[in-house]
Amino acid sequence: MPRVTVGVPVYNAARYLPLALDALRAQDYPDLEIVVSDNASTDETWEICQAYAVADPRIRLWRNERNLGGHANFARVVELASGELFKWAAYDDLCRPGLVRACVAALDAAGPRAVLAYPKTVLIDEDGELIGPYADKLDLRDARAWKRLSGLANNISLCHAHFGVFRIDVLRRTGLIRPFLSSDYTLMAEVAALGEIHEVPEPLFLRRVHGASTRQAGNSAAAATSWFAPDGGRAAKAPRTTMLRQTVRVLRGHPGGLANSAAFLGTWFARRARVRLGAWRRRLTGKPMPALTESGA
Repeated sequence: MPRVTVGVPVYNAARYLPLALDALRAQDYPDLEIVVSDNASTDETWEICQAYAVADPRIRLWRNERNLGGHANFARVVELASGELFKWAAYDDLCRPGLVRACVAALDAAGPRAVLAYPKTVLIDEDGELIGPYADKLDLRDARAWKRLSGLANNISLCHAHFGVFRIDVLRRTGLIRPFLSSDYTLMAEVAALGEIHEVPEPLFLRRVHGASTRQAGNSAAAATSWFAPDGGRAAKAPRTTMLRQTVRVLRGHPGGLANSAAFLGTWFARRARVRLGAWRRRLTGKPMPALTESGA
C-alpha cells in the first residue's frame, strides 16, 4: 500500500494530460500511486490514460459511465485512494519533481497538528512559459483555529493550497469540493478549522493559466455551472453569497464553530472594505488595477 495517493480527475484533458502525467511520474518520492478518474471524456483522454497505465504500474484507472460533474470526480479520486496522504493534481498544471517529497517532509516534521502542506506557486501560460511567482500567503500555523480562519479569509485568492498534500483522514472529514462556485474556499476554511496548513518554501507547483480554465470551471457563472452540473442547471445568482453562507454553515458543524465563523466573516468583510477603498482611490488617481487580483474575494 503506497503512502501517498495522487488523484487526477480528468475530463476532455487530451491537450495537457500527457505533460501532467509525465511530471507526476517524475516525482522523486517513490512511495506513491497515481489514480486517474476519467469523467466519460469524449476526446482522446481515455486512450492516453490507458497508454500511461500500461507504461507505469503505479497508475490506476477508473472511468465513470457518464459525466458526473467535476466536483463528483474530485471526490471519486479521494474515494479510490489507498494512501494515508493524498494530493489532487489537475490535468493542466505541472508539479516539479520534488513537490510530493517536500510536502510529505513538511507534514512529517510538523506532526499531526499539520493537516495540509503545499508548495509555493509559479504561474505559467498555455504554452508553459513563465508568467511569474504567485504569493498564496496561506501558511497558517497558529494553534488557534479562529486565528487560522482569519488568516485564510485575509489572504485566499487564486487558491492553490488544495493542490498540496493532505492527511487523507482529515480530508475525508470534509465535504471536499462541493457543487457551487468557489467551493474550494469553503474546503480550505474547513481544513483550516481542523488543523494547521504549512507552506513549503520551494516554488514547486506550476499553475497553468489558459483560456479554457479559471479557478475551477470556466470564464463565467454559466460555464462554472456546466462544470458542476453537465446535465443542466442554473447558475447561482449570487455565487459569492452562496459560498459565504455555505462556509459559515460548514464551520458551525465543527468545534469552535461560532468563533471560527465570526473570525472568517469579520476578516472577509474587512478585506472587502479595503478592496473597495483601494478601487475608489485608484479611480481618483487614475492608477491601474494590479494584475491577478482577488479572483473570488
